Amino acid sequence: MTVEPLINFAVQFIGIGIAFFLAYRSFQKRRIQLGAEPTLPQYFIRKSTYLIGIASYCMLMAALYGLLTWRWLPLEPLVALIVKNLRSWELVDLMNGLDGNTIIPLIAAGLFIFFIAWESKFNPLLILRDSIHDAFAIPSKAVEVYNALITSRLSAIDDTLKEQIADRLLVPSIDPGDFDKSSATVEYKWAHNCLLFDQIQNYTNQTSFRRLFNEPSLKWGEICISYNAMSEKVIVWKEAEPHYTKTVNLIKELDHLTGLLCRLLASLVVFGSASENEIWASVKQLGGKVHEARLKHTYKYVLIFTAATAIGVMLGREISVSLHNAFLFPDKPLPHFNFSTLRWIAYAIPMYVLPITLVFILRTLAFRRQREQSDLNYGFYMAMMIVGFIVSTMSSLLVLELTHYRREYFNFLDSFIQHMRWGILPALMCGFVAYRMDTPVSETEALGKLIMAAVLRFLGWGLIAVIIMLYATDDMTIEEPNLRFTLVGTAFFVVGLLGASARFKTARPDY
Repeated sequence: MTVEPLINFAVQFIGIGIAFFLAYRSFQKRRIQLGAEPTLPQYFIRKSTYLIGIASYCMLMAALYGLLTWRWLPLEPLVALIVKNLRSWELVDLMNGLDGNTIIPLIAAGLFIFFIAWESKFNPLLILRDSIHDAFAIPSKAVEVYNALITSRLSAIDDTLKEQIADRLLVPSIDPGDFDKSSATVEYKWAHNCLLFDQIQNYTNQTSFRRLFNEPSLKWGEICISYNAMSEKVIVWKEAEPHYTKTVNLIKELDHLTGLLCRLLASLVVFGSASENEIWASVKQLGGKVHEARLKHTYKYVLIFTAATAIGVMLGREISVSLHNAFLFPDKPLPHFNFSTLRWIAYAIPMYVLPITLVFILRTLAFRRQREQSDLNYGFYMAMMIVGFIVSTMSSLLVLELTHYRREYFNFLDSFIQHMRWGILPALMCGFVAYRMDTPVSETEALGKLIMAAVLRFLGWGLIAVIIMLYATDDMTIEEPNLRFTLVGTAFFVVGLLGASARFKTARPDY
């Protein structure tokens, strides 16, 4: 065995290690904003689940880097060139050998490493990181709980709880009518802070929450000092003559304390609740508005569907080509990853993701008229299938007909009829996505059950894709041999991953 493969393996291994390490650092860096303070999201989920999330992202980044530098844009030609010329000290030949085949893979590998560590909202890898992070760390729930606690109305809480809060105060600073006053008054804001502080004290003696109180970013020590100081200031303010400047300053300090209390309490509630319903039961007890079931952050779902489509094309084509070369026609091998895979991704995204994006937009418009999200509107789903069929067929027509075949005479109607078969699968997927958005999802389901359901959706939709694609490619006249086999295999993974990704957090608590 020559030295070049060993050096190439070492370079590959070091690069994968760097990608894994940077992905680990990037995943841990992410914070969410609760009010004016950043908060570490690992306190909103149990440690084992958070470790699964961070391992998933790190392994994904390492695998993508490995595929990039091994199969797609291999570094082996560059390593071989450097080793060969350094061995003979032919530096001139080394410089002359640096062409596109050797430089472009190095640039691609460097850019990939850079994107892993680059903190920017325009970074596509960080968008993927945030999606994985949200799936495991549940920061969106903490934000919703925080906002509900900030805007809660104390008049809605139970009278016994009001009496309990007043009895626990060392120095009386709350009157019974303070809970019903305007939320802009000092009396109301102080009563709100007392309620939040009283609820937080219920968690202080429980060992499972100890690490949240010891976390410096949650500022439990600062909260206790500020709370005691505010108690004295409010008593002095009530006994003194009204003063505008002092009142405004006191309100600002109370608002700052309210933000810290809500941030810590939101962390405790989300971390300590076993289900979605338990979270919102705690919020409702404190006068907060119960979570309204509405799909939010739709752009993240669009990005997930886009990633599923791209990954499905890459996996589907590579696996199909491997099976073709190994079992069907080893004497007529098809090429592995090349420019065709990128072209297929560019074809698949407008055919699948574009109509699904229109489903999100049309559903948002329809939501204004139909407020009950649990009501299944099968007429709407049929309409989305029709929209998806038209959009995907037109996308197929424009992408394939105008960019690939380049016919001299173009007839829109004839071409539309010819490409209708390619719109069947996207149409079915649009109807399924619209249905899944209105289907309640239980947040109490175990992780294993969720994975099993996703696998079943993947297999089910994959089989549907095989059946439809066998029909769509039945009369194809193709110059490239066995392209039909590759198309069917790729469709299995693309549609299967889209079906597995169609899960939305739209469940409502039962009240």
